[in-house]
Amino acid sequence: MFSIYILSGLITQISEKSNSTNSLRSFFKKKEVLALEFSRFLEVEKEITQIIEISTPDNLSDNLRVLSTIHANQNLVKNNWFQINSGKIELRTSNDKAHFTAGINDFIAKNGDKDRLNTIIKDGKNIFWRIYFKSKTKNGEVVRYGYDIDLKALRLYFSTVDQLAENYAFVFDKEGTILYHPEIKFIKQNVFKITNIVPTDTIFVTKKGFSKRIALSEYLKLDIVRYTQRLNVNGTNWYVCVNFPENISNEDVDDIKKYASLIYFITTAILLVFFYLFAIFTRKSFQEKEDLAQEKNKLSLENEKIKKEKALIQLHQLKEQINPHFLFNSLNSLYMLIESNTGVARKFTLNLSKIYRYLINPPEQNIVTLKEELLFIEKYIFLQQTRFKEEFDFKITVEDNSALSKKVPYLAFQIAIENAIKHNIASDENPLKITIIIQKNKVVITNNLNEKQNFGKESKFGHKYLKSIYNYYSKTDFEAFKTDEFFVCILPLIE
Repeated sequence: MFSIYILSGLITQISEKSNSTNSLRSFFKKKEVLALEFSRFLEVEKEITQIIEISTPDNLSDNLRVLSTIHANQNLVKNNWFQINSGKIELRTSNDKAHFTAGINDFIAKNGDKDRLNTIIKDGKNIFWRIYFKSKTKNGEVVRYGYDIDLKALRLYFSTVDQLAENYAFVFDKEGTILYHPEIKFIKQNVFKITNIVPTDTIFVTKKGFSKRIALSEYLKLDIVRYTQRLNVNGTNWYVCVNFPENISNEDVDDIKKYASLIYFITTAILLVFFYLFAIFTRKSFQEKEDLAQEKNKLSLENEKIKKEKALIQLHQLKEQINPHFLFNSLNSLYMLIESNTGVARKFTLNLSKIYRYLINPPEQNIVTLKEELLFIEKYIFLQQTRFKEEFDFKITVEDNSALSKKVPYLAFQIAIENAIKHNIASDENPLKITIIIQKNKVVITNNLNEKQNFGKESKFGHKYLKSIYNYYSKTDFEAFKTDEFFVCILPLIE
């Protein structure tokens, strides 16, 4: 969609540039046609020059009179005249000769010393373009020749020139007087008053040598593109304006914009339909995946529930196994301590009660903080060392105090130590050494090996229980293994 939008814009820009180039080309063509037609009226000077060259003093006047008569028969020439030296003015005109002769005498008095002149003459309702030039014969006679072009008649003549052009043009002089316009009522009027052209439009400071602006046509009463440039006619200081209706200039561009927009909207519609169908398919696929995920979660929850129930069953079995055995041994030890060491017996009894309070109040999630488990195991170790004295060597090392707030399975330390005591022979000569090392993310419990013969026949309820708890909390790095000299139990900490 974005590519089509960009391409549509580029095509429109190219079309606008092409239309602008075509209108500019048409402007130059129109200007050249007008310049050529206006220049044709100046060719009379060449004819007069030829007549002067081939004439003698005796027939010069006759030859000029014949040429003047020929010129007077042209539709656009309303007045023409000539004068040899300071003699009588010979004229060919349909106007009042006396009035015209007075006007010519006044004109010669003002401009007789000039070699050539192009000017605009206003005579009542008429407006003429007067062309005047002066030439000398071989024997030094001065010939002055002039003629007037009816600018209103010129409008009808130009209407037959370049008829197929989709534009119109008008010509004005440096004072702003309109010399030619397709609408007769605008001739003689000031262009700076009836149009948006200003005098600065006749000052061309750019290399293009013309000005361009959008304006409301005084002639067509619609928006136009207006080009203004100096008219290349010798001896004049005139300007030409060529005007193009903006709607015609933009017609092709508008069509291209319309079709480009149509292509864009059709493509957009197709893409929207595609995305709609794709969304339906994706939603259906997503729904199927979501249903599968829900089913999987349901199965996972049921599986976790089964695991938890299994762990609780194993914990119950473990407690059933621990409580009578441990209590029986502890009571025997207490019985002997009462007579031999009353102080230790009291401490023994207190720790035993705290141990059983800990055992009979298990946590709901089967996990406790490492600090709680550590306090419990210290009391348990005290009871064991009281019973066996030199047969057991316990050592607890805390490498990272931040680990104390993390959690371990309930009774994890007791299971590991009870397992070591149960499956190894301990004596004064060869004591059982149990080491508990608390690290940042795990607890490592190690004991030396002096195994009893029935080690392989045990059910290992404790390890199964720990593994179930760790599986429930997605911990897979619980380990319990033997080396040649030691048994190692690694308890990962739960965040």
